[in-house]
Amino acid sequence: MINYTNAQFRSILLGLGFLLKDFVDISKGYPVTTDNSPLTGTKTRLAILAFQEKYQINADGIVGPQTRTKAAEVMRILQHQLNIVVDAGFTLEEPFYGPKTVASVKKFQAALGLTQNGVATQALREELNEIAQATV
Repeated sequence: MINYTNAQFRSILLGLGFLLKDFVDISKGYPVTTDNSPLTGTKTRLAILAFQEKYQINADGIVGPQTRTKAAEVMRILQHQLNIVVDAGFTLEEPFYGPKTVASVKKFQAALGLTQNGVATQALREELNEIAQATV
């Protein structure tokens, strides 16, 4: 199980579209953040709950072991599909939403002719999944 810092988990929530972009300062590298403050604010807890509900895990708004494990799984799937579609070069040891993930998502968004913001929303991940499945 990955023991994410609060900033790393917040970046996952931002990068997967669970936290709104108005929540962060875009000039600081959105959707990646260094905000390591507690994951207790209203918007953050709602984003955690939405993540938990989406992936049908205990929806308590707390980033416990089950939530961290699911986040790592979701990130590995996203990065694996980015490897297939845009040759991103991820290994299994990188289940984080960092600059490399943002760049790879932007590359995929550009290939689709979309605005390049680096956020892998649910709709974008579904499109990526379809293309990745058709490629292999």
